[in-house]
Amino acid sequence: MLASALPVALGVALGGHLSRRLRRQQLARRFIRLADDVPLDVLLEREVGVPVRDGNEVALHADGSIFDALEREIRSARESIHICEFMWRGTGDPSERIGRAVLERRPGVACRIVLDWFGSKRFDPDLERRLVASGCQVRRHAPLPDPFRCNHRRVLVFDGRTAFVGGFGIWKSWLGNGVGEEGWRDTAARVRGPAVGDLQRAFDDSLQAAGGQPLPAAAYPRLAPAGPHRVAVVASTPAWARATLAARMSYALLASARRRLWIANSYFVPDRSLQDVLLARARAGVDVRVLAPGPWHDVPLVQAGQRRTYRRLLAGGVRVFEYAASMMHAKTILADDACAIGSTNMDSQSLSFLWEASIVTDAPEAAAGLARRFELDLTRSYEIEPGAWRRRPGAMRLREAGAAVAEPWL
Repeated sequence: MLASALPVALGVALGGHLSRRLRRQQLARRFIRLADDVPLDVLLEREVGVPVRDGNEVALHADGSIFDALEREIRSARESIHICEFMWRGTGDPSERIGRAVLERRPGVACRIVLDWFGSKRFDPDLERRLVASGCQVRRHAPLPDPFRCNHRRVLVFDGRTAFVGGFGIWKSWLGNGVGEEGWRDTAARVRGPAVGDLQRAFDDSLQAAGGQPLPAAAYPRLAPAGPHRVAVVASTPAWARATLAARMSYALLASARRRLWIANSYFVPDRSLQDVLLARARAGVDVRVLAPGPWHDVPLVQAGQRRTYRRLLAGGVRVFEYAASMMHAKTILADDACAIGSTNMDSQSLSFLWEASIVTDAPEAAAGLARRFELDLTRSYEIEPGAWRRRPGAMRLREAGAAVAEPWL
């Protein structure tokens, strides 16, 4: 029976891949064409399908500073603490620190936590018992029916009024300042204002997918303007053969750039359609730069897939840098003065198979902050020169060829 099912499964997988590939090529051409005349906010609402909310405040948090901000919000919460986290693991700081803050929350504050079965498989069982005993609801995003469709989101919402998104995990690798083996480089954003309601809905969807009940109406307070900025929340769910919201968001941002397109991404394995958009922007005179992981990488196969894209990108005028100070784990895009921050990588996993959450904003302070940090990170990186890349060792080429086999699922 297993032998007869295997060809069917392989056929379904291949069919899904071919369908996604065709659909993405069509979308790439569509977004390149539309972006010449359609502003980004219209692309987001009409082509991606997400609302763009006015009246928000956005603040950036880099590296280990996120844990100070989270602890403050947890201890200040008066109504609810909602945490959807792909990776919460281990003992000690920051796991114990954040867990202690939750345990010491104000009386009567509701606590709901959704963890991914894979990313948080080493969640401290003693901490989980203490959390449950304190009245906190802890749920797992289950591996069935599809073990590849993990919940990769990092969405934390407090009192329905303040939310955080980013690429961080609650683990020791995110301590520090983005330098050194145990100090991964990452960026998160704090959001206040009407867009928090959309992030609360993203948490609500994750909670229900993990078997929880829908949030009560009180979890959605009426949100007054908190700042002058526009924010779109892109909460993406898997789609086997269609284009996800995460994929559409990526096309929209890349195609909309007219001056600069600066990408920092931890798992940078863009398929040919995304490469086409990057190359089209470079041909149009846009300053296109990619900052990806270098010597420090936690998934060697993904790094080989990442480097397999360099030849075509470099030949087309895209500048590529590898971060040398630690693991580059940020997932940010700076397209002119618009920016995206969240959990979404530029690979097939994020754009097809995973639950993701990112924000897109026009906040000038956020764009300026991302630009400053990108420029600082470049001083801790080395640029991939086309001539030197053509002379790279044969062993590296062999690893890239091996990654090509798994590329549709990297």
